[in-house]
Amino acid sequence: MRRKFGFATVLVASILVSSGLVPARAQIQPTASITLYVRTETGQRLKIPPMVTVTPADSGLPMPYSPLFTGDGGIFLSNLVAGEDYNLVIKAEGYQVDEETISLPLGEASSVTRIIYLRPLDEKSAFPKAKGDFLLAPRAEKEVQRGLSDLRSHHFDSARKHVEKALRMAPGNPYVNYVMGMIYLLSSQAAQAKPFLEESVSVDPRQPPSLLALGTVRFRLGNYPGAIEVLEQAVQLDATSWQAEWMLADCYLREKNYAKGKEYAQRAIETGKENAAQAQLLLGEALAGLGEREKAATTFDNYLGAHPNDPNAAKIRRFEDSLRHPPAAPAKPAPEPLSKPAAGTPQTTPHSSPTEPIATDGVSAGAPPVELPPKKNWAPPDVDAVKPFVISSAACSLPTVLKAAQKNAEQFVNELQEFSAVEEYQTVEIKRDEQLERPHSRQFDYLVFISKTAPDVFDVQESREARSGGGGIPGQLADMGAPALALVFHPMFHDDFDWTCEGLGEWKGQPAWVVHFEQRKDRPTSRLAGFSIASQRLYLIPLKGRAWLTEGGGQLLHLETDLTHPQTSLDLVREHFAIDYGPVFFRTHKVQLWLPKDVDVYYQYRGHYIHNYHHYSDFKLFWVGTTQKISAPKQTIKRR
Repeated sequence: MRRKFGFATVLVASILVSSGLVPARAQIQPTASITLYVRTETGQRLKIPPMVTVTPADSGLPMPYSPLFTGDGGIFLSNLVAGEDYNLVIKAEGYQVDEETISLPLGEASSVTRIIYLRPLDEKSAFPKAKGDFLLAPRAEKEVQRGLSDLRSHHFDSARKHVEKALRMAPGNPYVNYVMGMIYLLSSQAAQAKPFLEESVSVDPRQPPSLLALGTVRFRLGNYPGAIEVLEQAVQLDATSWQAEWMLADCYLREKNYAKGKEYAQRAIETGKENAAQAQLLLGEALAGLGEREKAATTFDNYLGAHPNDPNAAKIRRFEDSLRHPPAAPAKPAPEPLSKPAAGTPQTTPHSSPTEPIATDGVSAGAPPVELPPKKNWAPPDVDAVKPFVISSAACSLPTVLKAAQKNAEQFVNELQEFSAVEEYQTVEIKRDEQLERPHSRQFDYLVFISKTAPDVFDVQESREARSGGGGIPGQLADMGAPALALVFHPMFHDDFDWTCEGLGEWKGQPAWVVHFEQRKDRPTSRLAGFSIASQRLYLIPLKGRAWLTEGGGQLLHLETDLTHPQTSLDLVREHFAIDYGPVFFRTHKVQLWLPKDVDVYYQYRGHYIHNYHHYSDFKLFWVGTTQKISAPKQTIKRR
């Protein structure tokens, strides 16, 4: 299974269905692209855009390139050749020159997103050396500096290994713990950063960088009182920290302390000047919460006057209008708060902050707006929230039902080498006011490869080629891999789950056995599904689900899956698949296979509520040397 994630930029990560991960199959892609996000060491955008020189490694001749600056602060380099290496030189006023070599992969994922952290010319670093009582021994200092060098080149795994060595030599050193915490924080792993930063602050509580980093972590994890505690200390020690003031304003607003929110929003604006311009939105929300509607509306109006091209201008204008023209019916003391700020400025959600580094999904410190939750029925209920109808008197033999389903899953793998289809794809974000964003639609020629490369290893891959030059999968978050979920019934995965036959029900008028499955407690992660963001490691995620299987043959009619519990480290609250299957018949070989026809996927991820839809038609199966069209079988199954 392969999925791709990211706001503003398309990022791809591989998820394979196997008991051992196998390399993705290369698909030749003639063109490729690179998206760069150039930031300071702490993830802030540069005031002046950098200059980028692109040179193919094989020719050594710089390309006459005019990079495209994206709305989220990225630099888009297109029309490159997949499979080639490129040398990049990044220059920015006031910073040291950075040189990078980027290898572009072959195949569907022939685009790369990189985050470049620049060091200032005056060597003033966000990671100053340890001083006083906390000086390091030369060997430990050497490992830390190596780690920082890798960190500045966004080589997070290598940086972590160096600092781990330093920690073994100086486990209680606050500076080493701070650097390890920053490695996790800059790679968007706030939960992992927390213990190191807490250790650093507990040993040496008078270091503003450590306090600010710990406040950022607590802010991103939604611990607003904890964030307030350390951020208050940070601003007492460093009166110039508008980032800490920004987060304090947001924390106090979330705690409904509008007076404090107003105070710190004003301080952030005064201290940070243009860097903190969007803190005016927090100030407006604080004023609205205090009942000062006209002042709040004027604040929003002033902000829009200075930033007329803000991507959220229409939304801000509606909010301003609701303040000046409240509904006649009794209303709340203030409108609901605005979503997080527009692209190009610091975010104000639990998942980001004014000091948040560029996230590893390629999103700048100002991602697209996050709405408050929509109505509860924005997605189907969790599989355990509603029990389906079953005939209580119909005895269900779980071993018999699973035996038939397993036989069909084995046939699926043994008989099928490749299949193709026409895929209609649509994605849309669901908002609180039920106003949908404009749907993004594409049509693809869709191809799936399924092979058993070893007795206990499957290789399941997909490729898509847009019809009519429509581009890749659109939207903020995309899913791939629906065919692989049917392999939950393969004998290889049987022992990963607890199984229950709930009884005889029906699906769309057809009698069906209803089977529930859930990840076993002693096997807490699934080998069927995973979640990956950019270059981070693959996170296997635990599944539960329910399937409707034909009464007579154990064929899969419908499958729904959910997470067994939210994945807080990923900020993935929900992932709900709902898949309808149907029979297709290969006449020449007299083989009938049940393949996915309609797939609905719902995500609650980083405060966004997203619905993706796939419809497959015009199936074809491929054997070696044979291509045949599949159509629905003539026979129909009647309800008993």
